[in-house]
Amino acid sequence: MSKARLLWVNGKLLPVGQAALDPRDRGFTLGDGLFETMRARGGAVLRIERHLSRLRAGAAVLGLSPLPKDEELADAIAETLAANELAEAAVRLTVSRGVPERRGLLPEPEPRPSVVVHAEPFAGYPDELYARGVRAVISGIPRNERSPLSRIKSLNYLENVLARREAEARGADDALLLNTAGDLACTSAANLFLPLDGALVTPSVTSGALPGTVRELVVAELAPQSGLEVVERAVRPEELSAAEEAFLTNALLGIVPLTEVDGLPIGTGEPGPICAELGAGLEQSMARPSR
Repeated sequence: MSKARLLWVNGKLLPVGQAALDPRDRGFTLGDGLFETMRARGGAVLRIERHLSRLRAGAAVLGLSPLPKDEELADAIAETLAANELAEAAVRLTVSRGVPERRGLLPEPEPRPSVVVHAEPFAGYPDELYARGVRAVISGIPRNERSPLSRIKSLNYLENVLARREAEARGADDALLLNTAGDLACTSAANLFLPLDGALVTPSVTSGALPGTVRELVVAELAPQSGLEVVERAVRPEELSAAEEAFLTNALLGIVPLTEVDGLPIGTGEPGPICAELGAGLEQSMARPSR
C-alpha cells in the first residue's frame, strides 16, 4: 500500500484524508485568497524568493495580513516535500483570509489566514510537447486588464478555467486571452513572448499579463544574457502572423514553444531558435542553487 500523501495545514502535517478546512473559510466561500504554484527539483523549490515576493505583493493588494514570514513559509514547503519524500514535485501554496467571525463581504480587521501546502510528484511535461510546441486558440473569454486581480494569483481563477475548457473543446492545448482593448494579455496559465522587429516582445502587465516568475527571469536575466532587448508593451493579435516564432512561460512549463494559433502556424510552425536558446539558459539556471 502506498504511503498516504501529507498536506501542511495551518502548522500541521496531516494525511490527505484527515486534512480539513472550515467550510466558512473565505477562500472557499468568496475566493478570498492567493496561491502560488512552484516547481521543486532536488527537493528544493526553484525561484522560491520570486514566488514569495509575488505572494506578498498580492497580499498587499487584497489587504491580507498578517502572513507568516518568508522563512516560515519556506520551512513549511521544505517540511512537506521531505515528509512526502519528494525531490521532483509541483508544489501549491494556498493562503486564504481564513474563517470570519461574522458573515458578509467586509473582512475582519485582523483575520487569521489559512495556509495550506500541497505537493505532488512532477518531473516535467512530456518531451513531445516541447518538440511540437503548444497549439492555442484565441479565447472568447476576455481578461480585464483594469482589474487588480489580473496582477495577482487570486483564488478566483474561473476565467482561466473557462478559457482552458474552451481550448480543450476546440482541440487545442491552451487559450490566448485578449484584454478589453483587444490586445493579447496571456494564456490561461502562461505568459507570451514574440520576437518582433529585432526585440523580444511580451504583453505588459498593464495589458493584463500576470507578472510570472519565469517571465521575470526571462526579462531580467535570460534575454539580456543572450543579447536580446525585451520590450513590454501592448501586443495586437495580428502581430502573431508577423512573428517568426513564439513561446510561453510559467513555473511548471518553463519555456515552451507556441507553434500554432487558431489553426495557423507561427512562423514555420516549428519550435524556434530563440526559444531553444532561452530554454537552455533556463535549464542552466535551474541547475544552480536558488538565490
